[in-house]
This record gives sequence, C-alpha cells and structure tokens, in this order.
Amino acid sequence: MHVIIGADDYLVNEAAKRIVGDGVGLEVVDSLNATNAELQLADLRAADASFGTPPFLDPKKVTWWKNVHFLPGGKKAIADEVKSALEKFAARLAAAMLPENQHFILSGPHLLKTSVFAKRLASAAELVVFAEDSPRDAARAAVVRAIDFADGMGLKFAPGVAERFVAIVGGDARSQMSELGKMRDYLGSESSVITAASVAAVTSPGVGVEPEVWDVTDAIGRRDTGAALAAIRRFELGTGFAVFMSGVIERFFRQLVDVAGGRTDGMNPYVVKKTEGFLRNWTLQELRMARWRFLTLRERVVTGTASGDALVVSELVRSMRKGRGR
Repeated sequence: MHVIIGADDYLVNEAAKRIVGDGVGLEVVDSLNATNAELQLADLRAADASFGTPPFLDPKKVTWWKNVHFLPGGKKAIADEVKSALEKFAARLAAAMLPENQHFILSGPHLLKTSVFAKRLASAAELVVFAEDSPRDAARAAVVRAIDFADGMGLKFAPGVAERFVAIVGGDARSQMSELGKMRDYLGSESSVITAASVAAVTSPGVGVEPEVWDVTDAIGRRDTGAALAAIRRFELGTGFAVFMSGVIERFFRQLVDVAGGRTDGMNPYVVKKTEGFLRNWTLQELRMARWRFLTLRERVVTGTASGDALVVSELVRSMRKGRGR
C-alpha cells in the first residue's frame, strides 16, 4: 500500500507511475471532480471494490485512487459521513494482507498526519510526502529542481541562468519539464548548455505565473526613458492597455521599494539580485512617489475616471525624470 501526498500533481503522479509500471492490471479511480459528499462516497466505494478484488490469475493488480482532495487536512472541510467512511476504509486497508502482486495507491494534495485516517494507515502503507516549501525556501527549491530536471535531459544551465529560467517559468514541476523539453528541441544536437539568450528565445511563463514585460521593467530599473517608451509601444494596441501597464509598473516600483527596505521573503533570488542592481539608479523617495503615481493612475483607469493610455506614458516620463540634485 502506498500513500503519496503533495500539492504538485506532476511530482505525485511521477511517483505513482513508478509503482504502476507498465500499466498491466491497472484500475484508476479519479476523484478530481468529486465536489460533494455523494460523489466522494461513490469514489470511495469504487476504490474499495477495486481494492477488494484480488489479481486471481492475472500477473498483477494495481488500484490507483488519485486526486483525493477530501482527505483530512485539506483546504476544504469534509462532510462527517465522508470523514467517517474514510476512517473505516483506512482501518480496512491497515488490516488487509495483500499478495505480492497487488498494490493499492492513494494520492492527493494534502493529508493531516495526526488525523485518525493517517494514523490507521501509518503502520500498513508506505507514505511519500512532497512537502510544500516555505515562501523563503520555495524559490531556491524550484531552482534546484529545474537544474535536476535539466540534468536528466542531458542539459546544463550556464551560471545564473537557472534563476532566470525559474523567474519566468515558476516552481510548477510540470511547467518546468514542459519548458525544458522545448529547450532541448530548440538547442538540438548543437549544444547542451542553456544560456540566457536561449531562455529569452523560447521560455514561456508556467502555471500561475503572469507574463513579465521584462523589457519595460528592466528599462525602468535602468532609468532609461527611451528604452522604456519603446518597449511600452509594443503593448499599446492591446485591449485594456492602461489597466494592464499601470498595474505592471506599480508592482515593479513596489518591488523596488520592498527590496530597498530588505523585505525580500518569498522573492526569487535572481529577481532580488537584479532589483538590487537597479536601486543605484533611484532614491527611496523617488520610488515611493513613482509607486504612488501609478497606484493612483490605476485606480482612475479601473474606475473609468480617466482614459489612461496617454496618461501611462506621461506619468512614466514624469516618474523617470531626474531631479536637479542628481
């Protein structure tokens, strides 16, 4: 018996697939869409029925009950009848003596280790937990994972490029693997080294990561008005330009203020280092004033009290103009 817990479904599924092997004798019960007690209990009965059917003359039997998001410790409360049924099922699993050619896999995003369900399974099942990193450690863990994934594909990041890659793709393992697969095809047999140029050429934001307008924010950080305006022009014809761009610029100035104040918990190390380099071009007062300008502008364009498109450009020029004392 195997219990595999983790919020990153790619890591969970890969661990389960190693047990599943070639798929012979596999029966899957997927609870991804079990959104109420009736559906959850129905899936539990299906998993129990599969578990209770031995391999007979088949070479092996594998039951995989996956995406069980209603285990104790999940983000949503579970109905009392579901909780009770889970505890009884755990006792049944713990008391069973499976033959060597039968496996039962249960996987889901969360499980409270101190729950009755977990304690009843503790002595009978192999427990694999992919712990969620704290915000402080998540960025570094994502970089290490990306380096490991690249190594498995015969690729290697140039110095500092793994951080750039993760800043764009994020920490989602499936997204990292997908983007590294694209990178492997892009580099072909000519090279195995992932450079900053190749990341810029083919890498896209992963799950839950907003597209970064790097050219705009980098130019602002350098305080290069001409480059910033040229970069912004590529977005001007898009729908909702003023709302989008004012939000991007306000967040960037907020990030500069946070790094200037040492508030970097949860930030990607690459982003922190890069932002620190930009701070030499700005005073803290200038950053606070610029952020206030764009926070105010965004409120105006969102509420419809200003048309916005031209104001984004004019406010940016005003914010980036250097004072007489500089």
